[in-house]
Amino acid sequence: MLFLILAFLMSLAGSYVVGGLRAYARYQQSSLASQEHCGGQAPVHICVKSPLAIFSAYYPSDVENHTALFTVQYSSESSLALLIGLSIQGFSQVEIHTVSASSRMQTTDFIPPLLSSQVLRQLTADRNTSVQVRVTDTAGHEYYLNDSPLLLHSRWLMQWMASNRLLIAAWVTPDDPAITQLVALAANHLAIQPVPAPTAMVGYNKATPRAVRDQVDAIFDALRLDYHMRYVQASVPYGGPGDTSVALQQIKLPAEVLQQHSGMCVELTLLLASAVESIGLHAEMVIIPGHAFLGVAVTPNDSQFEYWDAVQVNNGVAGDSANIAADSEYQQNVGHLVDTILISSARQQGIGPML
Repeated sequence: MLFLILAFLMSLAGSYVVGGLRAYARYQQSSLASQEHCGGQAPVHICVKSPLAIFSAYYPSDVENHTALFTVQYSSESSLALLIGLSIQGFSQVEIHTVSASSRMQTTDFIPPLLSSQVLRQLTADRNTSVQVRVTDTAGHEYYLNDSPLLLHSRWLMQWMASNRLLIAAWVTPDDPAITQLVALAANHLAIQPVPAPTAMVGYNKATPRAVRDQVDAIFDALRLDYHMRYVQASVPYGGPGDTSVALQQIKLPAEVLQQHSGMCVELTLLLASAVESIGLHAEMVIIPGHAFLGVAVTPNDSQFEYWDAVQVNNGVAGDSANIAADSEYQQNVGHLVDTILISSARQQGIGPML
């Protein structure tokens, strides 16, 4: 009987694994595939090229960088001024291009701005919507109208792959009011740092490396003492710049982690990085096999870094002790680093906070 039960459970587990792998394969395929819809009323011909799915977490950076996610090709048997409008239903504003169509096929690219930050904030699950393209002349005569299906992936979803590594910076949100409150509470913990500690969160302003370290220690102490933060174990599914695989991971925003008083290593590292960046310090995410922790440049020229691992919140240690432990952890793993992602490098590439 025990053998039969064990065999059944193993079979059930196997079906879950296989089903999960198949679902993941479909997920990956839908995220990479594109679609094309062509048509139009004479004399106009229109072809719309659109992805089948987009990762909404990256969308604000795509808009900022003018990344062409949608392309419209157009032509007309006779010269004609056209208004081409494109929008993502319930997600973006309408972006309108005025073009001069001729018999030669031409192309215009679109990346319509978000309706509002609230739309993205509410997108915590995948949503099926559509891309609407409408083409008229200047008198309002309609030559083309079409809706193409589009899957909006949850803003929690990070697609870990080498080419996407810097996009994790979208989850670093220094201007969120919740981060402002965290930093205000952290300032109260500066008084318990060994003398001479800074009296305020001053960033690099006339701050020694020790004063920078004191500020990060205070942020860590605020998480531990004011938010009673707990570390939840979960592996980081990322193999580094040389890894050709793709993995998905759901990652909550720092404000949500603060509200829930718990997070996995990536979430807590991004939370710390948000507070650090909010006071002008340079943060990095250090990734070792299966795990992530925070690095902070204690000099403004990034010549010296020190480290904090949020797993230490479960051990009840103060920020300075957590710093010592993480510095040791870094040295022990320096030959096995998966990646080091400097948030300021992502900012230079136009990857801003998601919200």
